[in-house]
Amino acid sequence: MPVISTPIETTELCSYGCGKVALFKNKAGRLMCAKSANSCDTIRKKNSDRGKAAYSTGKRIPADELYQQLSKETKDGMAWTRGKTATTDKRIMSGEDHPNHGKLWGSSLTGHTQETKAALSKFRTAWLKNPANHKKIQLSGKSWMELCFEKWLTENSIGGWEDEKHFWNEKLKKNYFVDFLFEDKKIIVELDGTQHRKTIEQDKIRDEYLSSLGYTVVRIQHSEFKKRYFSETGFIDLLGM
Repeated sequence: MPVISTPIETTELCSYGCGKVALFKNKAGRLMCAKSANSCDTIRKKNSDRGKAAYSTGKRIPADELYQQLSKETKDGMAWTRGKTATTDKRIMSGEDHPNHGKLWGSSLTGHTQETKAALSKFRTAWLKNPANHKKIQLSGKSWMELCFEKWLTENSIGGWEDEKHFWNEKLKKNYFVDFLFEDKKIIVELDGTQHRKTIEQDKIRDEYLSSLGYTVVRIQHSEFKKRYFSETGFIDLLGM
């Protein structure tokens, strides 16, 4: 996840006027009671009221009404495949016996043979297994937890670690990119944000696979990470040091 805000400890109030104590600071330097602005009750209500006002004054038009106002030429351009056939457009599949007869090329895989499906699957697997394609898969930046943990490691002169180390599960045909790997100690540290509340089963399967490779997986939950990072506790004990 990209870094939206940074946890802070302060007695100052949220900049959006909700009256709550600020827990985060965003990139613009504004204090927030929640990690994102839209999680603040006050700013969410302001956005809702602003949207309702825009529709009531005509500044915004509902999508179905806007579509009715478009010209016939524009509507035809939005649905250019209507009425077209293989004889009038080469992009339409021909042959009444074709599974995708009358559809665009590539509209689904139902028109592929078992041989082409197998070839596509083989190519996809080879592409996913290549660590060089990691940047194309992992489009978002590091989370604030990862940046803070990396900072803590540096400040405490702890080396011998790698971040985003690539593992490939051949059985499940899945990529695993672990947050931090300490190869000498065979320890993997995973920093679990709140989104991991919805991926408990997937994380369990992932951990079992990494354990089968001889690694000890240490998962640090969001709440525990904050307590350790903002106190003198740190993470030394979790790293077996």
